[in-house]
This record gives sequence, structure tokens and C-alpha cells, in this order.
Amino acid sequence: MSVPPTHRSGHPPAVGTFTTELSVRFPDVDAAGIVYFAKAFDYAHLAWEELLAAGGLPLHEAIPGRPWILPLIHAEADYRRPMRFGERLRVEASLTDVGGSTVTLRYAVRGAEGELRATVTLVHCAVDKASARRIPLPEEVLAVLGRAGLSLPATA
Repeated sequence: MSVPPTHRSGHPPAVGTFTTELSVRFPDVDAAGIVYFAKAFDYAHLAWEELLAAGGLPLHEAIPGRPWILPLIHAEADYRRPMRFGERLRVEASLTDVGGSTVTLRYAVRGAEGELRATVTLVHCAVDKASARRIPLPEEVLAVLGRAGLSLPATA
């Protein structure tokens, strides 16, 4: 069942996805050889970091180099099928909402044959580093997402 994206800011949903691949490592699994549930968040955050780098703003440069940060204010995951040690996974990021201060991305974690293993939703909020207060989402964030292949469709 597909849930339509929300649009608190009036923006339509983004188009395009950013994809990265990874291997399930030994430290990722529990005694049953299945990925420990919290690792799905690590996989999504890895895709977030690679997406930022692809958009021209590596996270290790963004954090010290900007007056704002984008901490997580919400995270959720749904698990569909087990992920196992040694498997190759594909993580597909898509933009599902842009609010006044927030950006929401959905990450689909897929197996080698494309089967959905998990979905992760992460909501980032723009915060001024000095005051630790919410600020309007910097335009630079949307530009970085666009350069990484995620963009809002043109409106008439």
C-alpha cells in the first residue's frame, strides 16, 4: 500500500531517487544472522551522507562549515523481509516532503533482486547552531538535493 506524500509547505513531491549500494557486514547481524533492526537506520543515514556528497556538500564539511545543522527530529522504519550477512543491498532515497523548516526523505532498502526489505523515513529540521532554534530550511539544502537527483517538479 502506497501512502501519498504530504505537502505542509504546499510543495509537490520530489521526483527522482538517489541510490547507493552496500553489503551487509558481520557486525550488522545478530546471532540468527539477520540484520539487527536498528541497522536499517544506519543504512538510511549512509545513503543520506552519500546523497549530500553527490550534491556537493559532504556532511563532514557541512557540519563545521555552515551556521545551520539538520538534526533528525523523527525516524521510523518498517521491515518487510530479513536482510542477511553477506547480502548486497540497494538503498533508494526519495524526497517525500519539504516543510518550512523540515525535509523528509524515505529510504527503500532492497535486496539484489529488487525486493523490498525495509523502508525508513527520516525527518530533518533546519536548526541554527548558535541559538539551537528552528530556522527556515536553507535554499542550499534543496539545491544540494537537486544536484543529487532529487528535485521538486515544476509548477504551472
